[in-house]
Amino acid sequence: MIHWHHSLMLSTNKAPTRATARSKISNGTRLFTNIDGRTSSARRFRDLVQSFEAEFEGNLCEADRSLIRQAATLLLKSEQMQEAVVRGEPVDSDALIRMASTAKRVLAAISAKSVKRKPAAPTIADYLARKAAEKAASAAEDDAA
Repeated sequence: MIHWHHSLMLSTNKAPTRATARSKISNGTRLFTNIDGRTSSARRFRDLVQSFEAEFEGNLCEADRSLIRQAATLLLKSEQMQEAVVRGEPVDSDALIRMASTAKRVLAAISAKSVKRKPAAPTIADYLARKAAEKAASAAEDDAA
């Protein structure tokens, strides 16, 4: 079966791609290629990415990963600019404000997607029904004993 989507041909009869046939970035073993991940910036970036990914509870598509990486990049750069302000170094205020605004919009998009994917919390009626069922089961066990 073949689906046409935005003038791209997508086949649904493809065999799953092995992790070894994908890039290290795609299969999740690397955040970037040719970058030493031991620097403080790389560690902070990795921490931000992991924190944002935790919101999705492992249910990520490539678009989600891209948004998360974009948010982490924007926040990291914003933090670096804020550090420069604290050190008394000159910083382009407009660039810092734009960076913060863009980061806020990307984070809002991530939050919206994450909330949509989380299961709905049980209602009070569900909770009361479950408690009543537990109480009835407990009473039945006591009567049987």
